[in-house]
Amino acid sequence: MFHTVKSGDTLWKIAHHHHTSVHHLLHKNPSIKNPDLIYVGQRIKIH
Repeated sequence: MFHTVKSGDTLWKIAHHHHTSVHHLLHKNPSIKNPDLIYVGQRIKIH
């Protein structure tokens, strides 16, 4: 399952929406080096 980043999204908001943690998202997406820097259109792996 993936989430496509939209304007205004943060990792915290995405994690909250999918009932998981920012730590989990970072573990599933090792290409994210800075959790404060995600891009509109970026696909984030959730599970």
